Amino acid sequence: MAQHPDAVGVLPKRLGQVWLPRRLEFTAAAGFAVVFTLLFVSGPGFGLGQLFFLPILLVALAGDRRAGIVAGVVASILYVVAMVARAPTPMDSLLSSRVALHMVSYVAAGAIVGTFAGRARSLLGESLDMLDVLLALTHRDVGSGALNPDGLDAALAQRLGRAWPFALLVGELEPAADDLARSEAGGHDELVREAVLVLSSGLSPRAEVARAGPTRLIVLAPATSRQIAREAAGEAERALEENDVRATFGWAFYPAEGTDGISLLQAASERLYARRIVRGEWSPTAVSAGLVDELPRRLATGT
Repeated sequence: MAQHPDAVGVLPKRLGQVWLPRRLEFTAAAGFAVVFTLLFVSGPGFGLGQLFFLPILLVALAGDRRAGIVAGVVASILYVVAMVARAPTPMDSLLSSRVALHMVSYVAAGAIVGTFAGRARSLLGESLDMLDVLLALTHRDVGSGALNPDGLDAALAQRLGRAWPFALLVGELEPAADDLARSEAGGHDELVREAVLVLSSGLSPRAEVARAGPTRLIVLAPATSRQIAREAAGEAERALEENDVRATFGWAFYPAEGTDGISLLQAASERLYARRIVRGEWSPTAVSAGLVDELPRRLATGT
C-alpha cells in the first residue's frame, strides 16, 4: 500500500520536538531493555552487566542525583532478575559478592553523575537568569535608571504590537535655580533620577519612563481615551510638583493621534511646546523653529 508523502516526515519531526532530556531517557529505557535481554539470553560470565552503566549515565545526565539513584536501582533489579533466572541455584547467585558489587556500583555511579549533572544544570539556569538581567540593564540609562532610547524603542514596539490604546507623554523638566550650578558640573542626572522615581511610584504600575535628553522624559502609560491621556499628563505634573520638581508634559493618544512612534512623539511634542509657551517657560527662536540653521560656535561668538 502506498504511503502518504506527508506521513514520511511526521516521526522525525515529532522526535525533533522532544526535549533533549526526554530523548536521553527514552534512549536509556531502550538500553535497559537491550542489556537485560542480552544478559538474560547469554547468562553470567560474559561481563554484560557492565553495559547497564550506559543507560544509568544517560538517565543521570538527563536528571539529577535522585534520577541517577533510581536508574541504579532499576539496573540492579534487572541484573538480579537476569542472574536468578539463569543461575542453577538462584539463592546462591542472589547472595553472591558479584551481585552485591554490581548493585552498589550501579547506584553509586548514578548518584555521582546525577549530582554533578543537576548542579551543572542549576548553574546554567542561574547564568541565563543573570544574562537576562544584564540584557535588561543595557536598555537602561546609567545616570537615572530610566529606559534609554533603545529601551524606549523596544517598549514602544511592544505596545504598538499589542494594538492596545495607550498614552505617550513627553515631558521637560525645569531645573530650579540651585540646580543649575550643579547641572553644569555633573549634568541633570540627580534631577532626572528623582523625577523617574516619582513618576514610577506615582503613575500606573504599567507605566514606563524613558529618558530622551538631558531633562527630557517620555512616559508610556495605559489609557483608553484622549481624556485619560490628558489627565495622565496633568497627574505626572502634579506628582512632580509635590516633590518640588517642576515639569511640563505634552501628550498623545494611540491610535487616534498616530499609529507609529514618530507621529505620536510629534503630536506629544507639539502639545509640550504649546503648553510651555503658554506658561512662559519657553520662547521659540528662529533656530528652534527650524527657520534658519544654527551658526557654528566660532562664528556666533565672533572669534
